[in-house]
Amino acid sequence: MKTFKLNPYRIGFRTIKTAAGMAIGVIIAKQLGVINFSSAAILVVLCVKNTKMKSMQAAWARFASCLMGLIFASLVFELLGYYPVVLGLIVLLFIPATVVIGTQEGVVTACVIILHCFNSKGVSLDFILNEILLIIIGLSIALLLNLFMPNRSRELEDYKTNIEQEFQLILSEFSEALKYVDIKLDHRMIAHVQLTIEKAKSVAFMDVENHFGRNDNSYYHYFTMRGEQALLLYRMVGLINNVSRSDQLHQQLSELIHEMSQNISGHDHTAIRLHDLYAIQLQLKDHQLPTSYEAFHSRASAFQLLHELENYLHIKSKFGSLKK
Repeated sequence: MKTFKLNPYRIGFRTIKTAAGMAIGVIIAKQLGVINFSSAAILVVLCVKNTKMKSMQAAWARFASCLMGLIFASLVFELLGYYPVVLGLIVLLFIPATVVIGTQEGVVTACVIILHCFNSKGVSLDFILNEILLIIIGLSIALLLNLFMPNRSRELEDYKTNIEQEFQLILSEFSEALKYVDIKLDHRMIAHVQLTIEKAKSVAFMDVENHFGRNDNSYYHYFTMRGEQALLLYRMVGLINNVSRSDQLHQQLSELIHEMSQNISGHDHTAIRLHDLYAIQLQLKDHQLPTSYEAFHSRASAFQLLHELENYLHIKSKFGSLKK
């Protein structure tokens, strides 16, 4: 028997803004004597978004759609009459029109205005002005409320710290795996940090959209850089598992990766580690050539691992330091 389970929910800042905005919208519209004043709440609900940029885009789409719906419905109802069939015809023609001009996000709001026209049984100048005022009240309140957004700097810094700690653990595990034959790596640890990075990028992108006039964000670029490095770490797992512990390179690789794990964020240390890596590459001619298929396979994996480590360090070197 399937049990019913309630999903946990925490009242967030957006929920509080939406509830407050609905109440304020209805109060203002009622005080101004607007007919259908309760519809102001619908406009507020539909326009309060996660970011300032999305709120602006939603407000514009809804204003354009509502205005177009108001004019279109007024003309058609006056010409063909206030019948349910005419209402259906208006919606049938109106929705494709919003798609053509790119304001389809405002269809639901516009349909509310169209229904107001239908219920009025007669469109007048006063009615049109009433609906325009209703639209302005709802959209204005939503836009004003969306000027207040939570500061995500602490959240972004926490993500950065967590990701760097996970990278340190992963590289430490890589180093140990190159020393001890009984340690076998899997991709789950990499998949976990990749998921964390995607969540962090989502938060960073919302932070970008909350700052008008700024089209980039150093945190977003930082998390993108870590995502590229995580992809390389994912590829390294199989290579490390293929490196024989009897190969002369395994100890040098282990020490290099251990040094990399000790300073994940420092830019200066990246240059030092690249120098160490190039030193290992120069010493390759002194290593004994493989004499069996297994040894050749191990050496090939070690060479490829060096290449992936070089790419990993180059990515960090190009990024530099996080600008806050």
